[in-house]
Amino acid sequence: MQDVTQRYIELGLRLGKHADELVDSFYGSDELAQRIEAEEPREPPALAEDAEVLLGDVTEPWLEAQVRALWANARKLAGEKLGYEEEGELVYGIELRWHDEEPFGRAAELLDDALPGNGDVRSRLARWYEQTAIPRELVEQALRDAAEELRRLTRERIGLPDGEEYDLEIVTGERWLGYAKYLGGLRTQISVNLDLPLPAADLVHLTSHEIYGGHHTHRVWQEVELVRGRGQAERALDLLWSPEAVVSEGIAETGPELVADDGQELAADVLGRLGFAYDAEVGSRVTKARLMLWPVSANVAMLLHGRGASPEEAREYAAEWSLQPDDRLDKLVDSQVRSPSPGYQHTYWQGHELVSAHVGGDRGRFRELLTGRVLPGEL
Repeated sequence: MQDVTQRYIELGLRLGKHADELVDSFYGSDELAQRIEAEEPREPPALAEDAEVLLGDVTEPWLEAQVRALWANARKLAGEKLGYEEEGELVYGIELRWHDEEPFGRAAELLDDALPGNGDVRSRLARWYEQTAIPRELVEQALRDAAEELRRLTRERIGLPDGEEYDLEIVTGERWLGYAKYLGGLRTQISVNLDLPLPAADLVHLTSHEIYGGHHTHRVWQEVELVRGRGQAERALDLLWSPEAVVSEGIAETGPELVADDGQELAADVLGRLGFAYDAEVGSRVTKARLMLWPVSANVAMLLHGRGASPEEAREYAAEWSLQPDDRLDKLVDSQVRSPSPGYQHTYWQGHELVSAHVGGDRGRFRELLTGRVLPGEL
């Protein structure tokens, strides 16, 4: 098993030299990482062959699924065209599903009730975004203050190991809103992208998704219990395009609900202390509807990469169903057009569906899942 594990790590690091986003983080052996970094890059066709050989030697289901994902990624990087659904099965271990639009229609009705006034629902939602945008000069402090409250709640409700910490930076020019890069040593680098103003409604969910209740909480417990405690060196390699991502994003979408409910009261409290008034009651109603609209992004990815739609056609679909204002529509579509692994967008709503059903609101089951060795199909 040790030989297979090392070959898996080496394969992941070698393939990561051809795809910057594939390896989310590696905090294992420095000697191994430095050795791979010093090597001449091994070309993707050869790495695909290496993966196929390794796949024949792996017998443990979790590792087999991760290796299969590397094999599929290597084939793509070698120029092979994989079908959208095929890529979902090989890389993420799930059936990439089209989300029915019926809940999107119900979300529009909820928004209509929550945001009375002149104009259609989309224009009223755009005004609400403008009115609830956190002033840029307050964003970093608001994120830090929300994180401290969430740290306390997570410690009480889920548990946290001693010595964990995070670093925070504000960035621009990225496809995503937030990103958590695990550094090892119980520390995570958190990046928040402010290409668009941050709505007050997203303050707590974003902070919890990335830090307390979500990715950071997940990774620190994995390091403490799996890597250090059980010697599972393979868990120090986090692959973004793999079945583990479905579980990871499902955890990061479910954790905030268990730690801080919908987060609106906490957001109003944090922002109020900074002198920014926010109506948590309206925010809760709007947030309920917006969560129902979240899968629109995955449908857009499927339209673009699985059904041959043009960016203009995808934008038209997103405008009809997501109800987002123009600047957010542009960001949504551009993010999917530029995604090197568009199936990843499904890991959010489908991962949440799986993890939420598995946990069933039980924080103890959630805590167990943080260090579980499970595949999406086992949830």
